[in-house]
Amino acid sequence: MTASRPTLAVVAIARNEIRDIAAFIANVDHLADEIIIVDDGSTDGTLEYLQGCGPKVRVLQRRLDPAGGFAAQRNAGSALASADWLLHMDIDERIPPRLAAEISATLPETKLDGFRYRRLNFFLHRPFRAGGWQNWNNVQLGRRGRHRFIGAIHEQVEVYGGPAAVGQLAAEMWHLNDESFLERIGKNVNYAQPTAREIAKRGLVRWWHLLLMPMWRAVKAWTWGGAWRYGEHGLIFALYVFSGTFNGYAVAWDDQNRIARDELERRLSDEGNGI
Repeated sequence: MTASRPTLAVVAIARNEIRDIAAFIANVDHLADEIIIVDDGSTDGTLEYLQGCGPKVRVLQRRLDPAGGFAAQRNAGSALASADWLLHMDIDERIPPRLAAEISATLPETKLDGFRYRRLNFFLHRPFRAGGWQNWNNVQLGRRGRHRFIGAIHEQVEVYGGPAAVGQLAAEMWHLNDESFLERIGKNVNYAQPTAREIAKRGLVRWWHLLLMPMWRAVKAWTWGGAWRYGEHGLIFALYVFSGTFNGYAVAWDDQNRIARDELERRLSDEGNGI
């Protein structure tokens, strides 16, 4: 007697995704038994669109808490799911036919509790297997009740059975990323504060951190990361890595050394200060 097919929920986090949400729903609809979107206060029509997507789509409106970060958002979505397996995605990801077929063939047969897979990332709408992005190979597919997310920024799945309970899928996910470099810069700004908090946990930021860490990461992305193979495209990526790293350290330095506006006003009004 053939065992029944395990059910699958796609769980995604969202904020102002009107550009991508229709294509995302269309892409996952054929594979998912339920679709759960955890929305962080969208105001661009995303929620209105989701309301017309039918009973398969469920929306949890939950504002992002900086303390819990993205992990808390994804765990909240997991708690809402009733399917046997959960596939955790971003709205700018797409499931290629090969990955869909592999998931469908693997889940009914496995005794494992989680699966890793790789992503083909697109940078400025071009495939980009470089800069460290090509090393992404994370657990994003897990059995319900047997995994959770940890980490406020670059969240990771923890499978309760440990590495022995995790398998590897061969097919890749497509990650479309940003509409433009301007959008990529905006994401960098959003990541700067939580990144700075992580940097500050390691101690005081000094001048050599501000200079050497951005240089090191940019050179690493350009050379060993292979961004040089992509010419101008890769150079833009390496310089983006420099600026993004610098922004995180600069925000951490500012947090540690900030002069409050009230204090500045007091100093300026103090004639004996010599300012």
